[in-house]
Amino acid sequence: MNAILLQADGIGMRFDGFQALAEVDYDVKENSVACIIGPNGAGKSTFLNIITGTLAPTAGSVRFAGHAIAGLPPHRIARLGIARKFQIPSVFPTMTVEENIDVALWGGRATESAAEMLEMIGLSTRRQTLAGDLAHGEKQWLEIGMAIATGPKLLLLDEPTAGMTPEETRATADLVHRLSSRCAIVAVEHDINFVRALDADTLVLHQGRFFRRAPFAEIEADDAVRDVYLGRR
Repeated sequence: MNAILLQADGIGMRFDGFQALAEVDYDVKENSVACIIGPNGAGKSTFLNIITGTLAPTAGSVRFAGHAIAGLPPHRIARLGIARKFQIPSVFPTMTVEENIDVALWGGRATESAAEMLEMIGLSTRRQTLAGDLAHGEKQWLEIGMAIATGPKLLLLDEPTAGMTPEETRATADLVHRLSSRCAIVAVEHDINFVRALDADTLVLHQGRFFRRAPFAEIEADDAVRDVYLGRR
């Protein structure tokens, strides 16, 4: 059984009297895949911001790989092994795909070569293409590859399939599962087709609180979740 890598207990976040998160408990195991879903304003981004150090929680604790990290600056948390990919791709457009990976590998913990990393993310044939000339989905995969090249223990994906075609969405779910052999991956996503394709442990946040957590098949069949978020078919 995989050990617990991240443990958040009783996380709360208050902004000028507004309770954005309240008493959220969450854990992530090594080499696991998970999703966090919920309506707009449910607290998903706030929770990621706390894990990565952008925000310090007003209540609760977070431990990662044996370290208390709540309130630490983002660079120290990153050095411990947490990487985050944001919704909008951030690549070096005037550099080749391979050069982008080389930049990420420099100073990171990954031991693979750029060629091996490109094979892993399915961009080997695009290695000499300028990153700015890639299709939208390919840019997303490149940035995921750049995050993996740093050698994280935990990768956080913020809406990784935004703007993707259905085919790219399915390919991204396959990529996430392949990469879970290297690190734990948690995706925050609105695209239920991606969450369904990922078919992973799913946490539902609602109004800043823990609402449900179960395999996605159970989440999708849960009447209460469908009422507050998924909608009824």
